[in-house]
Parts: sequence; structure tokens; C-alpha cells
Amino acid sequence: MSKKNKQKLSQSQLDRNKKISSLKTMYFNRFLMVRYILAVMVFASFFLAFLSWQTFTGYAAAALLVFAALPMWELGNMYGKAEPSVKWTRRYYMVQLVFNCGLCLVCWMAPMSSVLPFFADVVARILATVLLAAGGVLCVLCLRRLDKIEAGRDKQLARIRFFEEKYRLQI
Repeated sequence: MSKKNKQKLSQSQLDRNKKISSLKTMYFNRFLMVRYILAVMVFASFFLAFLSWQTFTGYAAAALLVFAALPMWELGNMYGKAEPSVKWTRRYYMVQLVFNCGLCLVCWMAPMSSVLPFFADVVARILATVLLAAGGVLCVLCLRRLDKIEAGRDKQLARIRFFEEKYRLQI
């Protein structure tokens, strides 16, 4: 084989490797919103645990931080997988949703100093409720996104299928 043919072969192999890498990235990016919201939840739990450490709320937030390690590991290891399992991610978002809803109720039923010691008045209760409700909405959005991905109804999957058919790729 001549040197020119070897360069063409290696160039075509390089192009194929780039396309396969793009395909893996496309599958990985289906979960982009879920990963970013998980990061937001982890930082919010850390902040909550730090500010209310010696209360039930602080201990629950710390437990959520420990539990968040499983979905972080799960979402981090899905690069290059066409149909990854997200059972821990789904469980985490359900637990986080229950925690947020429960804490919203507790904010109004218990003395505020025992729930969130850094908040003391009615305006603070409203602010805490709004923040917790926003976190709950984000959890619901992530659960809906995971449902769409598992059912194969997400828009990104159609783009991936088109890319696979166009370049005849498979991972």
C-alpha cells in the first residue's frame, strides 16, 4: 500500500472516530438538564446543611448529600452508553421532591427557629417556601425528562437516530 493510501485510510478512520465520539456525546447530552439540576440540588443541600447543622433539617440535608453520590456516579458513568440505567437518579429526585414538600409544610407548622434557624419572620417563611417549591418544580421537571428519555420520546433521540442512519454508526 502506498503512503498516500495509508494517509487516506487513517484520515477516514479518524473521521469515523470523530463521528463515533460525537454520537457518544449526543447520547450523554440527553441527560444534560438532569445533570445540571442535580448539581444545583447538591449545592443547595450543602448550603442548607451548613446553615442549619444542629437541627433536623441540617441532618436531612446532609443525608441527601450522601445519597446524591449515587446519581452523580450513575450520570457520570453513562458516557458512551446508548441506553443507560438511571434508577438511582430517579430515586434521588423522588426523595428530594418529598423532602422539599415536607419541608414546605414544616416551615409553616413548626417554630421557624427549629426548622431553619437562620430564618425567623413571616417574610423568611415565604422566601423559604418559594425556594423549596422551586426545588420541587425542578425535581418534577427532571422526573418528566427521565420519563421521556426512557420512553424514547425526547427530541434529542430523533436527532441521534438521524445521525446514526446518515453515517451508519452504532455504539
